[in-house]
Amino acid sequence: MNLGRIVEVFPRANCAWLIEIAYQAPPSGIDTPNEMASFASQFGHETAGFTRFEENLNYSADRLMAVWPSRFPDLASTAPYARNPEALAAKVYGTRMGNTEPGDGWRYRGRGPQVTGRHNYGKAGALVGLDLLAEPDMLLRPDVGVRVACAGWKAFGLDLHDDDADARAERRIVNGGVIGLRETQALLGKLLEVLS
Repeated sequence: MNLGRIVEVFPRANCAWLIEIAYQAPPSGIDTPNEMASFASQFGHETAGFTRFEENLNYSADRLMAVWPSRFPDLASTAPYARNPEALAAKVYGTRMGNTEPGDGWRYRGRGPQVTGRHNYGKAGALVGLDLLAEPDMLLRPDVGVRVACAGWKAFGLDLHDDDADARAERRIVNGGVIGLRETQALLGKLLEVLS
């Protein structure tokens, strides 16, 4: 992988993460221009251009209504959660994705390549042989976060879509829907251009 060319697409990237991708992705089988472009577009989108590796959930009332309109239909419904990340995590993640214990929503918020929820932390840890349930902050380390991202890329079949640059299929696996599809497709186009 040509780091200089990737930085053209992600100029604010934390280079420690890009260095780990360059080191770990090819031996993981992410080794063609299409595969690298697909991987970097999805991972880059999830981390705001390789700049954010932890979900802080510190939202204003207006942002809560924009992100979760069905949960926060009006200003009154946002009052306990606006600028209160732990309470918001309990509300939006507390009983989902395997979170069952008080505090799980916050403890297992999105980290690294944006692994979210007790269930997904357990699966990610099993893929790489680390106890991420006991030490969720390990996902903030570039070596661990990239290792999880590479293992997940293969384990969840994302590599089956990258040879034809199918960002929509990848998005459904990464996100469960197509949120961020347009942005990911734009990143994919730029990455294919610089990596080909």
